[in-house]
Amino acid sequence: MVDLTKLWKMRDILPVIVVDSLTGKVIKHGYMNKEAFAYTLKSHRMWYYNLETKEVEKFGEETGEVQKLVSIKADNSYESLLIYVEQIGFVLRKEKGYKTCYIHEIYSRTRRGVSKHRKFGKVEVDDNFDYSKEDYEDDYEYEE
Repeated sequence: MVDLTKLWKMRDILPVIVVDSLTGKVIKHGYMNKEAFAYTLKSHRMWYYNLETKEVEKFGEETGEVQKLVSIKADNSYESLLIYVEQIGFVLRKEKGYKTCYIHEIYSRTRRGVSKHRKFGKVEVDDNFDYSKEDYEDDYEYEE
């Protein structure tokens, strides 16, 4: 078992990555303080610490969605938590009912190579991008 004093030693807030226990997909990233962590363990429902409002909030309190706690794991240095949940309902109801918060694709590799057209802020990456620079090298072979 984990020594919970190590978990909260020298920090008030921990980042959490929440995974759907049935699909294995990452649902969301959030934060917990000691209070949210305690409420989550006691109720077996997910509670988060809101960085903007500085308040502890129960997931889906206003929308009726539920995240039932399945398991909690700490990383090797006790700096973040990986939490598996049973997701009931949607994660982003206002965004057309998504089951994950990660809805904006920035980069995707296909068998045919890198997507031809992506925008990174004001920098546009296209067919003329120089992948030969050392900073951009990897083991992947691009097909033409």
